[in-house]
Parts: sequence; C-alpha cells; structure tokens
Amino acid sequence: MLRNAASGQSCLLLKGHSVLGHRGFATELTAGMTLLNKGLKVGPGGRSSVSGITATVFGATGFLARYIINTLAKAGSQVVMPYRCDDLDVQHLRTMGDLGQMVQVKSFDARDDDSIRHLIHRSNLVINLIGIQKETMNWSFQETHVDVAARIAQACKENELIERFWHVGCLGANENSTSRRLQSKFEGEKVVREIYPEATIFKPGQLVGVEDNLLNNLARLAKKFPVIPLIDGGHQKLQPTYVKDVANAMINSLKTKECLGSTYHLAGPDVITQKELVRLTFDTIRERYHAMPLPSQIAKILTAPREAILNKVPLPINYLFTQDYVAECMQDQILPTGSDVKVFQDLEIQPRSILSGEPIEHIRHFRVGGYELGTTGSGGGGQGLLDKQHDGGRATT
Repeated sequence: MLRNAASGQSCLLLKGHSVLGHRGFATELTAGMTLLNKGLKVGPGGRSSVSGITATVFGATGFLARYIINTLAKAGSQVVMPYRCDDLDVQHLRTMGDLGQMVQVKSFDARDDDSIRHLIHRSNLVINLIGIQKETMNWSFQETHVDVAARIAQACKENELIERFWHVGCLGANENSTSRRLQSKFEGEKVVREIYPEATIFKPGQLVGVEDNLLNNLARLAKKFPVIPLIDGGHQKLQPTYVKDVANAMINSLKTKECLGSTYHLAGPDVITQKELVRLTFDTIRERYHAMPLPSQIAKILTAPREAILNKVPLPINYLFTQDYVAECMQDQILPTGSDVKVFQDLEIQPRSILSGEPIEHIRHFRVGGYELGTTGSGGGGQGLLDKQHDGGRATT
C-alpha cells in the first residue's frame, strides 16, 4: 500500500501537479511555453524543483534584478548572472536558488559580442536590465541604453533556443523627451523592437522599494540639507511603482504567449507631483517640511560644474545633481492615454499604492530616535492631499 502511494505521488510530481493543494509550483511558470531545449520540469515547487527555465539576467546587480532573480530562483530556475563589480556586491544573489542553479560569471564585458553570445547560449529566457541614471567617464547613455541593448537583441536573434527576450525601458521615455536619458531609453526600446520583434518590453514608472534610489535619496537629502530644491516648483507628475509588482508582472508574462512582441506600461495607481512626493517623504520620516522651488534655468547653471566633472573624474556624484536630471524634471512620467495601452491588469497584477503600507515603510528608519518617534513626533510636517488620504503617508504608527 505504501509502495503504491509513493508511486502515485511520484507520478503527480513528474506531471508537475502539486501535492500541497493550491500552492503555486515551478511548472506553472512555463505553462504557456514550448521549450526548445527540453528542460526537465519536475517538482512540487520551490528552489529544489526544476522549472525548465534557464535565464540570463544582464544587469543582475540592479534594484529590480534581485526581485526577478529571487522569483525565478525560488521556483527552481537556473539563473546566469554576469557582473563586473566586486564579489561582495553579488553575494546576496547566491542564496536565492538551490546549489548549482545560481551561475555567476565575473568580468562580463558588455562591449564584447562573443561574451554576450556565450552567456546566453544555453538560455531560453534573456532579460536586459542594464541601465544608468547618470553618465560616467566610461559609459554614456547612448552606449548603455542603445548600443548594449542592440548587441543583446542581436545575440538573441541568432540563438534559436531563445524563447523569451525581456527588455526593461522606462515610463515616459519617448522621442520628444526633455532628458537625454529618457531619449536613449526610447531609442533602446526602438532598436530592440527592430532587431527582435518578439521581444517583450516593460516600461515601469520610477521604482519604489527597500533598496530604491527614489525615496531613500529624498530621505537622505531631507536629513542632510537645510532645504530641498523643487525644479520649477515640483509640478512634474509621476506614477511611482512598487518594485515587487513589476517583478511579479514580468514573471506572469511567462504564462502566456500573448505578451510576445508587446509593450507593457507598468505605472502605479497614484498620480502625484514631485512636490507631493517630497512632502510624503518628510511626513513619513517625521521631519519638518523644508523645500523650495528652483527655476530650471538656475538649476542647470548650478549643476554645470558637476556635469563637467562627472564625465572626466570617477566621483560618486548623486544623480539628482546633474543637468540631465533637471531636464527630466521638466517632463511628466505618467501612463500614456489610449485603449491599446497594456498595463498591470493585462498581466493579472493589481498594483499597490506607494502612499502608505509596505511600499514606503522602509524609510521609517530615517526617523530620529526610532520608528515610533521622529522630529515632529506624529508626522506633522506635511499636510494636504496625502494627509487627507493616507494619514500623513505613514505606514504604521
């Protein structure tokens, strides 16, 4: 009897059915895929299963990458992660998957076509997350967002094993963008579509989460500077997006082939201005609001010396103090209009508001004296739209 029961359970596992009720499992991720490399799909789910996915993630050390890698790895996928940084910067990725499933390749050269081809030669999923927020003496926006994207797309085109190619762009990136970064993002999306028409392009809003460069940056500025400048009064409209929602939406695209050749605009549910976002940050960290409008013309003059140094000396300059960021603040980054625009709901995800709860609670550690304290005591620094809707924007009290 025990032998028959064990045999029946083994059959269920080999067929990809979970014996743990409705718990999601590895093979669900590839339900809509026909894998050319015939990867074995087996297991009840979790990191010790085999999903049949072999993914190469370019830009693996980035903010969004860690969430995508974690979701793939915990479902039993093998993940190839090329990197150029120190080993300590990727050590957190090693524990996300089972032994032998996390393949880290050091000294990756994004300018070497042969290196790119080698990294994807056994993969059926390729993800391009490479991007920069400011130019450096080694990498320009054009080379990073356009040339490298074109190399990866061409390598995918030449590899018949590739089933999916994901390219991550940026919400608000278009040919008329005021920022060179956003222009290069649009050009990168365009060249990827021309080279690899079946690519799936994701255009998330500004990402929010524990390791983000948005809220954390604003909180640091609030603590260090006597006043925070608001370019042209901070009237730029944004739709910040929770990073976990973006990662889950991208993973959900594996369940269907309808996403092939599609572009998804992944914007958060709240349209807020830059000024309201700064006020929300002050309220959450419980500091007195100190921000003032700064005309963009004056901001460009003030950031000019930093811009000159940035392209000649490898100094860690905050991207918020660059001329291109000033230009970016002169343009809204919100969901485009139109009935044909594909959004979160098309990938079965309901995006969460970043005004309260988990998406913003990580900046509470900036409060003076601990989570329950702060300079204002009860978050009395900012009032207005955010106070009316979300109790001052605080996650908890």
